[in-house]
Amino acid sequence: MAAAPDNGNDAGGGAEQRGQSRRDEILTVARDLFHRKGYANTSLDDIAGAVGIKREGIYYYFENRVQILITIIKPLGELLRDSLAGILETDAAPVEKLRLAVENHLMRFERRFAESKITLRDDYFSENEAVLAEMGPIWDQYEVLWTRLIREGQQAGAFNDALDPRLAYYGILGMCNWVARWYEPGKPPSVPDLVEQYYALIAGGLIKDRR
Repeated sequence: MAAAPDNGNDAGGGAEQRGQSRRDEILTVARDLFHRKGYANTSLDDIAGAVGIKREGIYYYFENRVQILITIIKPLGELLRDSLAGILETDAAPVEKLRLAVENHLMRFERRFAESKITLRDDYFSENEAVLAEMGPIWDQYEVLWTRLIREGQQAGAFNDALDPRLAYYGILGMCNWVARWYEPGKPPSVPDLVEQYYALIAGGLIKDRR
């Protein structure tokens, strides 16, 4: 990435601060455009025009459109993974860990809806090697953590041990990720209500019948 231009009249700190502000503005505008139009339908010219700069100005901050996309979606993926890892390290019972894991996955739709929808709406991973290289390992690690949670619950006698942990994870992930297709912020159900209902559905299929 090239350094932002300096007109020579500012202290280095001021120029650097303005450069960071412009970079953040590009990310905010790109996130909103990717959310509304889809990544595939948003060009660098669209982003530059919405920011009020020439297309060439974007190259001071980002190499290409893909780098902008990765910068937007990667922090959320890392947060989901790291939060789930933290849940697994607690002393909570398997059933409580399951509830916390479902909450961790779904609450992103309340806290980071645009980033969540951008990540889930388009098939970036199979179409772009750069995105796959950055995001693939994160989602692989997330899968490992989820299957560990389920397997440990089975070993503790809390979860149905007839289920394949990996297939159970795929079912849970598919159901939770589909929220991106229909959820609208500000309209019912709220995300906390969604967490409770989805947890009830997931727990009903996973928790061992104790009768």
